[in-house]
Amino acid sequence: MNIRYFSFLVAASLALAAVAVSGELSPEGFSVRMQVDLAAVKTNEDLLSVGPARIGLRLAGGDKALLRYDRAAGNYLNFPLKDGSCPVIEATLPAKAGRVGIPLAVLDAARKTHDVVVRWASPRWEISVDGHVDEDFPMPAPTPFAWKGDRVARVHSPRVSAETVDVGAAGSLATADTETKPISSSIQYWTPAGHNRWVGDVAPAYLDGKLHVFYLIDRRHHGSGAGTGRHQFAHLVTTDLVHWTELPLAVPVREWWQTVGTGTPFLKDGKVAIAFGWHTDRFGKQTKGLPIGGTYAVSADGVHFENAPQMISDAQNPSIYNLPDGRYELVTSYGGSIGIFRSKDLLTWDLFDAKLPFRGDCPSLFDWHGHRYLLQGFVNMAYSPDGTPGSFVNWSKEPDKLYEGLGVPMVTSWKNDRRLYIGWLNHVHGWGGWLVFREVVSYPDGHLGLKWVPEITPPVPPCTYKVAKGTRFERRFRPQGTGPALLLTVDPVTCTASFGDDVATVKFGEARSGHNVRIGGVRGLDADYAVKVIVYYDPKSDATLFDAEIAGQRTLICRRAGRYLQD
Repeated sequence: MNIRYFSFLVAASLALAAVAVSGELSPEGFSVRMQVDLAAVKTNEDLLSVGPARIGLRLAGGDKALLRYDRAAGNYLNFPLKDGSCPVIEATLPAKAGRVGIPLAVLDAARKTHDVVVRWASPRWEISVDGHVDEDFPMPAPTPFAWKGDRVARVHSPRVSAETVDVGAAGSLATADTETKPISSSIQYWTPAGHNRWVGDVAPAYLDGKLHVFYLIDRRHHGSGAGTGRHQFAHLVTTDLVHWTELPLAVPVREWWQTVGTGTPFLKDGKVAIAFGWHTDRFGKQTKGLPIGGTYAVSADGVHFENAPQMISDAQNPSIYNLPDGRYELVTSYGGSIGIFRSKDLLTWDLFDAKLPFRGDCPSLFDWHGHRYLLQGFVNMAYSPDGTPGSFVNWSKEPDKLYEGLGVPMVTSWKNDRRLYIGWLNHVHGWGGWLVFREVVSYPDGHLGLKWVPEITPPVPPCTYKVAKGTRFERRFRPQGTGPALLLTVDPVTCTASFGDDVATVKFGEARSGHNVRIGGVRGLDADYAVKVIVYYDPKSDATLFDAEIAGQRTLICRRAGRYLQD
């Protein structure tokens, strides 16, 4: 059985001419550059308008209609000034997803004036203030607005001391995404720099002596592009799990119909490649005839990637792996065929195993100690004793499953035949959040556990509790604000552990919720055991993360809005 595929070529971008400030502006692209005094902002102010674009100052939290945006999608309210106010500079277009902005609290207050650049270069709408960047992808696409009236720039405030407007502004302001730079903070619970940037689905692999961790970079909790996500594949790398480097975007959005779906890294002809999907159907009927499904990008230097000129699968979350004999293995998923396929050339695929117990997003297939495992999406897990076709059994229920609070985790090999389990903790405001690492524990019966990765130092030290055999363990954490306390419980009788609200009747949801989480099948409780607990407050999100390692064999994680203290 073969998966049908097709080829596509990306159209060349339009050449655009620049004109002076008083000239006409083209809807295909323009940029505005200003010097602005941003001191002592006490009220909303218009700064400049040009065509359909408006640039101004706003006090976040003051408009009820924008309160949810200010709190969640824009994440402005977590960046107040010392007086408690939260002024932002924003650029808006009269279109869905036409709002980008920077909270003034992230800027250097000592500067008298600030460099502000606003740019529309389809499909990207961007603002940069002193190098701090926000971006979105307005809808409908490819042209999200129409010009009305004249096409000249108008300055509305004496705060603007100089400005220029250019037409034909191609490229991107997001210089942070085009540079290679070391990460100085802990990689555990890491988020990319920027007031509203988070980690989405991860795609790790140990290739060419390095651990590559690709991840979908997220703004607005899947809300960018008017809810289409508009995700791009970002890229981290390490050789020792201690020192990490942030590399340029591997798969950026370049065309109006593009938003990236998760895949996996692999080697193609000895070069690092990343499989991914185009979720083109999110844009509706206007994308008929455009590429949709799985493809890949290849890098000659392990840093800069070029998209392949063809599609290879109907799956929009294709997971590709290298086989020892030089062939490729593909696990299909969302939007396409169901099964495991094999190929010599990434184009023609032969069905290897059609009897998978479920379907879902972002499959992670791995082998260890002669067994084969499949994680799929947020909740599904399957096990095969030897990997033969048709032998997978469903391990999606307790006590078999491995899930413990992370979203869409994937497993990769590491040095000395180790296995790492990497995912993201769901944010209090929705999709995307913090990057989290685990190491997989193997048992003789084929079951698996999780522990913290020894090489990865968390941002705050853990507390370690020694617990006697058979003793129930509890720790209570109370919020500084209102709401119930959080209770960590380990029960040797039922072999369960949980983070849950400290109320009479607590409701546990799916582990991916990151809220009330309970796991079963916890081993190592039939002797004296240790519980290690990390309580980490992240000011960027005004949220507290709670992470536990139990008996060195299972982990459990959740988060709560606000600050918490341990009783």
